[in-house]
Amino acid sequence: MKNIIIILLSVIALSSCDEVVELDIQQAEPRLIIEALVTNQPSRQYVQLTRTIPFGAKEKVPTVSGASVSVSDAYGYVMDYTESTPGYYVPAEPFAGTPGITYTLHVEVDGQTYTAEEVMQDVSPLDSLSVREDPAEKADPEEEGRFYEVLIYGKEPQETENFYLFKFYRNDTLFTNDGSWIFAYDDTILGGNIQALPAPLYYAASDKAKLEMYPITRQAYRYYLDLSSNINNDGGMFSGQPANVRTNIEGGALGYFQASVLHTLETEVNP
Repeated sequence: MKNIIIILLSVIALSSCDEVVELDIQQAEPRLIIEALVTNQPSRQYVQLTRTIPFGAKEKVPTVSGASVSVSDAYGYVMDYTESTPGYYVPAEPFAGTPGITYTLHVEVDGQTYTAEEVMQDVSPLDSLSVREDPAEKADPEEEGRFYEVLIYGKEPQETENFYLFKFYRNDTLFTNDGSWIFAYDDTILGGNIQALPAPLYYAASDKAKLEMYPITRQAYRYYLDLSSNINNDGGMFSGQPANVRTNIEGGALGYFQASVLHTLETEVNP
């Protein structure tokens, strides 16, 4: 009993301590972040350049201007990019990517060279969307008036290994799910028959619903899983360690260069 009392007193004494401990967090040098996409649609090619900021910093992520940016294909054709807004680069001449072709990204900034390579993926398991009312959501909606589900239909080719990135929009606004827009799936998760798979958000009558699907490589799938894990890590006592986000970019930059055919489905919510 005496030992138990001593232990309890020790715990109370420790829990009542208000001393603030300053952590000496070593800050890494800023690194370049490259986010790049090539699709089969001329209006959707871009390269975005930013830099990392110190841990706990309040300022916006800085953009990177004045870089030399280009994308080349397997036939040696080079597409030069120009800076349209700070840190955001688009092709000087519009071009459309071709499925199965290897594309190479080339970025030069501050005397450093960064490259990445990706084969454009294409497979479409989707064919239609439908709308239905969710009675439970209607009874207690998270957002007033929004209680309609958009359902996805299609058939996934199970004879091949495939990976997908989905983006969901409501009235042309990307759904970010409290900061994370990443919805990456493999063909095991989707299954062979996609029947009434609900989108992860609700819609109101007359809303426009849009789904973008990008077939991606296994490497891109792992990148998005790593990125999603870090975004959704709340730092609690049961959270895992932040993951090293895998990239296909050579030269020391973070981010990813993705090449995908873009498939789009749209519908208006007209119950």
